[in-house]
Amino acid sequence: MILLGLSRLERRSQPEVFGLWNEVLTRDCWNRDAYLSKLRYLGPQEMVSRVQVLDFVDALRASTPANAPCAATELTAEVLQYQCVLARGGVEALMARTHWSNASAAQALDRAARTWARPGFFHRAAAVVDLNLLAYALMAAERRGQARPVFEAINGTVTAWPWSVGGDPVAEFEKARIRSGTSM
Repeated sequence: MILLGLSRLERRSQPEVFGLWNEVLTRDCWNRDAYLSKLRYLGPQEMVSRVQVLDFVDALRASTPANAPCAATELTAEVLQYQCVLARGGVEALMARTHWSNASAAQALDRAARTWARPGFFHRAAAVVDLNLLAYALMAAERRGQARPVFEAINGTVTAWPWSVGGDPVAEFEKARIRSGTSM
């Protein structure tokens, strides 16, 4: 994973980065960090290829169990795209909420909202990170009712990302939790 991260920082060629990624997957086929690293490599901050991101996410979704450690890759891609639009500012940022209306974003959100917050669905350390991601996405999409059980499952454990995009992560989380109608 360290070599994969360094190759991204050094902006190595795609074959070199993908070769390292494949090496990680031979050791751990659902390695969460490897999938998220590749997603960021393909995404708007590094390679600016929405088509490659969509192809990657489609292939992953087709072959990944719903509760695999890398299951959040699809929703992460949608949140990164949403945040990229927000960061541009102007009219695009004002219209960013419509991102959650497009088919791929809405379907990713639907799939995650159906299962992730169920007790015992995730059996791994990063579950709270994925639940924070889901709560953030549901609130960005104005799906407050669906966000309530997610906030309850999180039980006040805040992760820096994705909440830090709006400022202080704890304050942003709390504002969203209150807007969802979730009590503590």
